[in-house]
Amino acid sequence: MANKRIPQRQSSITSQVLDILIENIREGAYEEEALPSEYQLAHEFEVSRATIRSVLDRLETLGLIYRRQGVGTFIRKSSQISNPLNQFVNFYDLIRDNGFEPGLEQLSAELVNPDMDIRERFHLESDQRVLEVQKLFLANGDPIIYCKNIIPEWVFSGKFTPDELLRPDAIEPGFLSFFEKKCQQPLKYFISDVRAEILIRLPFLNMFKHLDPLTPVLVISEIGFNQQDVPIVESIEYHPGNRMDFKLIRIG
Repeated sequence: MANKRIPQRQSSITSQVLDILIENIREGAYEEEALPSEYQLAHEFEVSRATIRSVLDRLETLGLIYRRQGVGTFIRKSSQISNPLNQFVNFYDLIRDNGFEPGLEQLSAELVNPDMDIRERFHLESDQRVLEVQKLFLANGDPIIYCKNIIPEWVFSGKFTPDELLRPDAIEPGFLSFFEKKCQQPLKYFISDVRAEILIRLPFLNMFKHLDPLTPVLVISEIGFNQQDVPIVESIEYHPGNRMDFKLIRIG
């Protein structure tokens, strides 16, 4: 594989190497099941072995690789499955993987006083606010995913002006990068609830006028936690119809 010199960008070197290796693994760039050695990867990306070790730790946490002591680092077969439900999926990538051109319409973004249920989920005091963002993702210009994000104000406090925070490009694209690079609060894992609904029973029916009101809707509600196991985001996403394909990985 040709050497890839890392361009100097605002994101950390570790994050850049991680992004490239994830892409390589997804695309099957490595002919063998085993990854190159730490030394080879450090030479390829022109970074330290400590950086490579940190990247491999992240890949293992994501479930993309596994290690055999004294043998090597290996790619999990499930790592090349597109859109697995056991991993966070970037909506832009999801839409592209299904053969469509992605787009985004931000419906609203505001700092609000949360209700009691949200306060309890995030362990917030009575004077703490949350950012509530409602978004509509598009596929070839058509509405395809409705999403609502709720983020406690302390997560991003002092890092944005009010105008910057409410802009459509503040969180998307690059949802995970918003937390890791802009808020210094990288997400460690999500706990998700998956259920089925029908479109007519949901409050945003008018956004999907082109669909039958009885269209089934996949609803995924999830709470994201930081490295200290503290909840920092709630996402509720609605996938009407059958235009998006997911795969479920079940481990026995």
